[in-house]
Amino acid sequence: MLWNRLRRAREGEDGSASLGTTLARNLPFFAIELVVVFVGVYLAFELGNRREEASEREIALKYRDALICDFEMLVSSLQSEEQKLRRHLEVVKEIEEGRRPDIPVGEFYHLHDDMLLQAGFDSQNFESLDERLVVNLVRGRFALRSVGQPVERLNALMDHVLLPMQSGGNQGYYDGDGELLPHLEPYPRLVRQTLRANLTLQAIVRGDALPSLKLERMGVDMDDALQMPREEILELLTGFDSPCEDDDPDPAESQ
Repeated sequence: MLWNRLRRAREGEDGSASLGTTLARNLPFFAIELVVVFVGVYLAFELGNRREEASEREIALKYRDALICDFEMLVSSLQSEEQKLRRHLEVVKEIEEGRRPDIPVGEFYHLHDDMLLQAGFDSQNFESLDERLVVNLVRGRFALRSVGQPVERLNALMDHVLLPMQSGGNQGYYDGDGELLPHLEPYPRLVRQTLRANLTLQAIVRGDALPSLKLERMGVDMDDALQMPREEILELLTGFDSPCEDDDPDPAESQ
């Protein structure tokens, strides 16, 4: 359209009109067409941006939903392991009281890996996450590893020391003075370390990570949430509709 008007203006529509006169007469049409082109390009650009933002929001919400479900499963597993560790803690207390109890063989689980946390650093997820959540993901990976290490050491003691002793019919855990034999001395320390790490991670996940993720998922601004009374936050969280399904049993309980 614009090119045709320029061509007609150059040639002269009536064969006698000058180029300047024709351009002046068609200038409003040129301006309108330029505005239409500009608006079209701008709207296409804006629509593309909005689609990209909507896609990032959808990715962020899905990732938060996955984290919420993952953390709820983690809390359930930690609580199950806590009960086993507390039973061993009672044995430790009896040892310290000089009562010479039998030491039960057990197996402890740390069923959570950090694959989902690592997925947060994949390009598609990372671009949709805010700075606060990224910082928490980094801290969360270290917290998870802090639990896995004492669990592995306690299991190593069970598998390589206690289990062979009991399988061979040797349940002499103490020397003549009622003290633990040297190769069993780490038992009380490992039980306490593992329980402490378990409770610390539970406090992080239940007290900070899960509430924050749920509030964000509900559209609550975290800066505003920090100013809210605890009672108001708890009331908000009671209305949270969990995205997780309850059909699958707790893996720790099925062992």
